Amino acid sequence: MKENLKEAKGHAWLVVLACGFMISGSIGFLTVVAGNFYVPVSEGLGIEESSLAFYMTIVCLGQAVSMPIAGRLVPKMNIAVHMTLINAVEAAAVVAMCLYNDVFMWYVSGAIIGFCMGFNTSVGIAIILNNWFHKRVGLAIGIAWALSSICNAIMSPIINSVITSAGWRVGYVVLGLSAAVLMCGSSLFIIRLKPEMKGYLPYGATEHNADSATVPTDGVDFKTAVKSPAFISIVAAMCFIVMTTVTNQLFPMYGTSVGFSPQIGSLMVSVAMLCDIIWNPLIGWTCDKFGPARAVAMWSGVTILSFMCLLFSTTSPLLACVGAGLNDSMYAVFGTGIATLTMAMFGHKDYGKIYSLVPAIGYVLGSLGAPLLTTIYKTTGAFTSVWIFCIVCDIAIAVLAIVAFRLSRKLPRIDGSSGEKNPSGIETPSSNEALPPSMA
Repeated sequence: MKENLKEAKGHAWLVVLACGFMISGSIGFLTVVAGNFYVPVSEGLGIEESSLAFYMTIVCLGQAVSMPIAGRLVPKMNIAVHMTLINAVEAAAVVAMCLYNDVFMWYVSGAIIGFCMGFNTSVGIAIILNNWFHKRVGLAIGIAWALSSICNAIMSPIINSVITSAGWRVGYVVLGLSAAVLMCGSSLFIIRLKPEMKGYLPYGATEHNADSATVPTDGVDFKTAVKSPAFISIVAAMCFIVMTTVTNQLFPMYGTSVGFSPQIGSLMVSVAMLCDIIWNPLIGWTCDKFGPARAVAMWSGVTILSFMCLLFSTTSPLLACVGAGLNDSMYAVFGTGIATLTMAMFGHKDYGKIYSLVPAIGYVLGSLGAPLLTTIYKTTGAFTSVWIFCIVCDIAIAVLAIVAFRLSRKLPRIDGSSGEKNPSGIETPSSNEALPPSMA
């Protein structure tokens, strides 16, 4: 057992690396890097950039539709076959863009791409890595997302250069094939749903049960979970998170409103993206170290500090960039913190089905954030009210995260392997917030 565990440690982190590649080839390349195409494609087709940018709205809606489906199907998948097929379809939808002349076709590809993202990004990655890690799962998820950010930072200038030298149609072929290599290579050769499929124990499993080579199946039943105040609380927190993380899109507008040069607004966005590489693993580490509820509350405090910096940055580009960098921590809470908190609250039993609903509902309701914040700015004539509103939202996120976790401890737990029920569902508190073994 110990020898297998020693081997599994290295392979578990290899799975993290592959998950990072899959995230990057999917949501990274096809949303972040794909932003390089807006101007050249719009100019080439003679359309407004806003018409092409609606592609992103379609992608988000596709994710919202597919996430609950992914939560039910991913735990039953043969990753090498099913996920690879999904990845190939997604990449093909990108390559096909090189043939389009009607903006409507971008929406068709966007719907396909968004639907596939529901499987191979936040929901799928959380399910896979929670299977592979009994401990440090927060750090594992955080590192995967950080690796994605690094790949995006490398790929963006490469695609920009390809578009400049060979045109946007060739650029789509390069982007699609690159995404296919990262995604399909990862799912076909490295990623598997559970470590025992490769003959390993989960990372850290022997510290809790040296005789078990299977993933725990204890937790709260799906129907019980989704009807609980704890679930409503975490979904509400996610809605506030999605609503306020659109601030990156508003930084150029903010810079202009206070008299900064356009380059400063662009620099604020770049600083935020670079900080994302740091925040993801750091937030994952704090989730493992202090418990995810405390970690989410703590990072909400960091985001409040970011908005305080922005409040007083009207004459200081440096302070504005510091605020932008700190502000990006909430993006990492969205991807790493909430996934980890959901596991701590509801356990393994129906984790995929439960967690998939959290970002799905968050996407739909939180999508009102951009128009709401823009309306606040236009109504008041300044971003001061916007930043204050976001501070209030961050306070709500911190409170809801703690309340959600405490309410979840009252829910009955079921051992998925035996069907036995723990009527009280109350775990003994500890220094790590009474986390399940995988979160301790």
